[in-house]
Amino acid sequence: MPTFDLKTIIFMSMLLTFMLSMLLAITRSHHKDTSGPGYWAVGNLVIGLGMVILFSKFESTQWHILPGVVLIGLGLGLFINGIQAFSGKTVRRFLPILIAAVLTFLNIYLIQHHHDLRMVVIGNALIFSIVYLLGARLTFGKDDGLVGNLYWIASSLFFMMALLLIARVLSAFYMESDLFKSFLDWPVNAYTFMLACVIQFFVSVLFVLMLTAQVNQNLQSMATVDSLTNVFNRRGLQDAAVKMHAICKRIQIPMSLLLVDLDHFKKVNDTHGHLAGDEVLVVVAKTIKTTLRAGDVVGRYGGEEFCVLLPNTSEQEAVALAERIREIIQLKKISIRHVKKSSQSVNELKVTVSIGAAGSESTGYDVQRLLASADNALYMAKNRGRNLVATHAGIATKTH
Repeated sequence: MPTFDLKTIIFMSMLLTFMLSMLLAITRSHHKDTSGPGYWAVGNLVIGLGMVILFSKFESTQWHILPGVVLIGLGLGLFINGIQAFSGKTVRRFLPILIAAVLTFLNIYLIQHHHDLRMVVIGNALIFSIVYLLGARLTFGKDDGLVGNLYWIASSLFFMMALLLIARVLSAFYMESDLFKSFLDWPVNAYTFMLACVIQFFVSVLFVLMLTAQVNQNLQSMATVDSLTNVFNRRGLQDAAVKMHAICKRIQIPMSLLLVDLDHFKKVNDTHGHLAGDEVLVVVAKTIKTTLRAGDVVGRYGGEEFCVLLPNTSEQEAVALAERIREIIQLKKISIRHVKKSSQSVNELKVTVSIGAAGSESTGYDVQRLLASADNALYMAKNRGRNLVATHAGIATKTH
């Protein structure tokens, strides 16, 4: 069985991991809205320090390797925290301290009562295997697309490391005690730590790739999502409309479109201030979004105008949905207590909307024709007194 210069392997792997940690830390400093990389950067550094201490003390007493083992456990706990933060889960900040405490007490107990390095190796390997299995579980089947694929690879690497540690336990259990007198010469040790360092490096690379992918997703979202109302902006609507048009036309299902416009919105801004107007837009957008079905799309088409794309929906069904949206908004009380002008006593506002509807049965699938037809219907609703739903054929409903 070939042997390896463990200290050289550890040094080179930790050097590369340290460089990746710096990259994670720098990227995190420029994207503070992204959680997780800070934990990974610190975790990498702590694990690297633990490795250095561990291998500089292996030829000494068992007590001298304790700090290295504890630091590695602490770093792995920070890795888990990073995965929790990156995935949007609750970060269990006590976990790194818990892992370090368990390793500390376990090593103290085994060193004091057994005086057998093999038992120390088995105990530490079992604890580390549990931590890696937890990491594999947290990254198993998460997200879609590129980030999802990276999660799968990370989960596989964590699981591989757990299996490697379990194999280390079995090997140590059945190995003769005399082999542990010269621990660095134990063949399994060389392979275990060589693979551990390689996996550690590749996991760090995956963290960098996941961070890059998420930053790209955030940038794409910023380009297609309205920052105020958190629905699509005009560009996002155009992209969604193109996809919806292609699907509906190909499988010959109806497609409809609504244009929703706030009535007398300028008066809201002039009377109550632009912050109150922003609050009205946010509430109306949220109300429309919660009224829609899965697959429907809403976006901010103009200043106070929203566009709703409705796949597999006839014009008659679109009118019924539009009437429901109109009624819900008409009855809704919008609190402006936290954004009102100090000189006003009004704490709530009630607004109405006018809606123009168009369907592919009468205008065809072309999105521009649907928009033009819905816009003409909206103009008709405005001229007929507002707070109405209209189609190209005329007023669909009347205010009660």
